[in-house]
Amino acid sequence: MISADGAEALWTFAQTFTSSFQASCSELATRLKVANAVSVHSIAGEIQALNKRLTEATGRLPSYDQRQNELQLKALEKSLEELRSSTTGKTKFAFKRKVKIPASALAETAMPPARANALAMPTSTISSASRTISNHSNCYLSRSCLSGPRSSTDRIEVSIIRISNSILNLLTTTNESTLSANIVSLSALHIRDIQNSILILGTVDGSIMLHNLTNCVVVAGCHQFRMHNSTAIDAYLDISSNPIIESCDQVRFGVYPSELKTITGQQTLVTRNHTEFPFLPQDFSHIRATPSPNWRTLEQDEVIRDWPLSETNYSVQLERALPRPQI
Repeated sequence: MISADGAEALWTFAQTFTSSFQASCSELATRLKVANAVSVHSIAGEIQALNKRLTEATGRLPSYDQRQNELQLKALEKSLEELRSSTTGKTKFAFKRKVKIPASALAETAMPPARANALAMPTSTISSASRTISNHSNCYLSRSCLSGPRSSTDRIEVSIIRISNSILNLLTTTNESTLSANIVSLSALHIRDIQNSILILGTVDGSIMLHNLTNCVVVAGCHQFRMHNSTAIDAYLDISSNPIIESCDQVRFGVYPSELKTITGQQTLVTRNHTEFPFLPQDFSHIRATPSPNWRTLEQDEVIRDWPLSETNYSVQLERALPRPQI
């Protein structure tokens, strides 16, 4: 039987691996759209490396994550084969028309895969920068927390750790102190050990992973939302998939507040029309036909209307908005 510490370490590994793996798949999918015959070898080598990573992680990933990663990898392999077919077809057509190919191009095409990979990777591989927001209590934090040295990318991953009795507002603003932070986009968020706080996270391009939250409000637009080992959470989401919870209780879900989108000019992630609640939370601790007792939707009289968007009287608004765990 796995100990509590062992289970937490395994869960942390799964979240970190899946976030990194999916980011790599997305980056390769983008490169495949503009790839040519010369770059095929490089991309094929990187897809093979991803395949090896996934194989080595098998057994340490939840079945859902394993399946999603496998599907992404298969989609990449399919796109690669289509690219190979199209470039092969173009090459044959060129020879039939007797187009003269420069010697340098022939040398590059004939280059062994490993060598081509070594040349292509420095100019095409872009990794996310990172920021950490940690160890804050009894304060109001704005997007200026994301300010930092410029990097080769405007996409950053953010870790939010050990915050209590505070409000974190990552919405973009016109305040000069946050202008440098406004130009970056959030590729992923890793959040853990948060108590009695409101997290207004804005739009995240990828996933949000949360662990060990108590008595919190979370507002976010994202593509994947996973929360583990948390109690008394109100989550207001704009999400393109179904949120996942595990080892959680007293969770209430609502839709992303329209008034916050109006303030920031945020575009809605979910574009399809819905006649009912726009997503269906999945509880991995309750894999049964009956409804999960660990979550429900927010009632209209429970929804927050007055959001704390400035430091003024934030402590009063924090006290008023927190969900309060039931003993």
